[in-house]
Amino acid sequence: MSTPQSKAVRTQSRLPGFIVLGAARSGTTALHRFLRQHPGIFMCRNKEPNFFAFEGQALDYRGPGAEFVNNSVASLEAYRALFADAPEGAAIGEASPLYLYSPQAASRIHALVPDARLIAILRNPIEQVYSHYLYARKEMIEPEADFVRALDAQAERRAAHWQPLFQYIDFARYNVQLRRYYQHFSRAQLKLFLYEDFAADPLRVTREIFRFIGVDDTFAPDVSERSNEGGIPRSALLQAVVMRPNVASKLVGALLPEGARRRIRDAISRANVKRDEMSPEARERLRRELRSDILDLQELIGRDLSPWVA
Repeated sequence: MSTPQSKAVRTQSRLPGFIVLGAARSGTTALHRFLRQHPGIFMCRNKEPNFFAFEGQALDYRGPGAEFVNNSVASLEAYRALFADAPEGAAIGEASPLYLYSPQAASRIHALVPDARLIAILRNPIEQVYSHYLYARKEMIEPEADFVRALDAQAERRAAHWQPLFQYIDFARYNVQLRRYYQHFSRAQLKLFLYEDFAADPLRVTREIFRFIGVDDTFAPDVSERSNEGGIPRSALLQAVVMRPNVASKLVGALLPEGARRRIRDAISRANVKRDEMSPEARERLRRELRSDILDLQELIGRDLSPWVA
């Protein structure tokens, strides 16, 4: 196993020295934004290149939203190009929440960047599963309006080769996922946080990550902006126009820079979605299915997770 060095995580080969692994729906979008603000950090501009999840694969997922994973970076040459503009001496990183879920990512990361420092934020799996479903609904890629029926469709969707996002419950089995990383990396290389800690004090957690990757931890990023919330669209038509490719979005894209276009899209989407509560029946189902995983995770990481199964 490799151990992290005391100095900042840097690489002469223009590959990441630190990676945010996930978990999905656990604050990684906000964390990516906070890390990018640091003058000593170079973050891959396109969040979620997913290279280590799909390295060398021919991407041919089907079903709604398949283009998200089919557009992932799958060649080493293309992956290296993402970091070509990194300033000399910068701590280089990227964030792809799919890495925690992917069965192959841990071994692939170790093969290419064995000294990398790895970061993960873990959310109550029961809440994470529902948040993942709401995100898919907001993005207009989840066709099932009933959460329980979407859970029932997981096996069928896997067999139909839909993209991994729709394996809602498997995404939340952190105990299985972390063991893959502990097989390849020392525990000193993996920094874990709970989502509750990050949500309560994002500046403290971000500064702790700065220390972990060896950059100036006195820098204070702007952590006021929150984004990427899921929800049920009030108007499915409006949400489809905003979130899915169409003639109008292409026209707007030709007139506005990407950052402005994304801000307008997100503002309209936030105003158009409402966050429904999970039904007691669905919550109890997830509690039954995930209880043993949560208790196993509790022992694995040495944190009290009893509120997650209460």
